Amino acid sequence: MQRISGFIISILLLLPVWCSAQDTIRYPINEMKGIRVGVDISKLLLPVMYSGKRMGFEATADMHVKGNYFAVTEAGWLRVKLITDTAFHYRQNGFYGKAGIDYNLLKSRRPYSNDIVYAGVRYGFSVFNQQAENITVPGHFWADATNLAIPKTTMTAHWIEMLLGVKAEVLNNLYVGLTFRFKFKIISPKDKYSTPYMIPGYGNGADGYALGLNYYVSYNIHF
Repeated sequence: MQRISGFIISILLLLPVWCSAQDTIRYPINEMKGIRVGVDISKLLLPVMYSGKRMGFEATADMHVKGNYFAVTEAGWLRVKLITDTAFHYRQNGFYGKAGIDYNLLKSRRPYSNDIVYAGVRYGFSVFNQQAENITVPGHFWADATNLAIPKTTMTAHWIEMLLGVKAEVLNNLYVGLTFRFKFKIISPKDKYSTPYMIPGYGNGADGYALGLNYYVSYNIHF
């Protein structure tokens, strides 16, 4: 169900850009002024999608640098809380940041439009902690140890992202957009007790690569 709803939302967000691509008259690219700031609305839906087990927030900002290039920064926070009555209590909390550049693939657009279809690259890092309590160990493994705990441990991780995305101006200075991301770790978190359940900003802590999808609402602040 989540994949179907995500596909529908993606199509709706892509419609403005698709419609603009139908223009037969070509106009030169209009350079965006100021800074465009936004939030990832998919992160705000995490408590609903995962029944309160995950909460998060991500903000983004981009600025036109020169030609078709945009400098981009992203930052966010993720909290994971997994509690079961019989197995374990797991908690994780951390922050992440990303920095990179986008290249606009559009050669012409509607007059005075700042719509972009872009490819980009990001360097990402995360600092987070995890801990687990009330870990129940079946008696046939260790008869004398039925309840264990993993102490709170702070870790870091680093990765690279390659992405494709769109940002469409639906109202004056107001944009919606999405990105599809391919991520691969370059420095894995170190923990002698266990592999982290999640890496904030990246994904599953056990995977060497991950895929991501973000939905953004942004506003262009002129200065």
